[in-house]
Amino acid sequence: MISDQWTVLFTQFATRTDVRGVLSSTLTSMMDSAEDPTKVPSEISRLATGNDREVMESYLRLKIFCDGKKGRGRDSVAAAIAGDVRDLFAKALDTMKVPPPEPITLARIAALRDVRRP
Repeated sequence: MISDQWTVLFTQFATRTDVRGVLSSTLTSMMDSAEDPTKVPSEISRLATGNDREVMESYLRLKIFCDGKKGRGRDSVAAAIAGDVRDLFAKALDTMKVPPPEPITLARIAALRDVRRP
């Protein structure tokens, strides 16, 4: 099952940045290898993976899209692709819970004693 592939894909990373990088590259390769790009839902092309918040928002957008498919729409190719991508994002989010967030590095602020006056 494809969900098991996602689990194996994300087990080796220690930082959230690594997980987001693999998520982004996997998503790109899935979209590039699509046999018929017209069947890929437009919602997937607008997914962002730049930071933790964007990944969570993208997952929520996918979940709403997949939950909105009813009847014949649920069996469509677009719904199947969106379901696979939703599983990918879900596994990435589960993996991102393990490592702590990366520390924020700020530029050093010069102390008063470091400032030279002419």
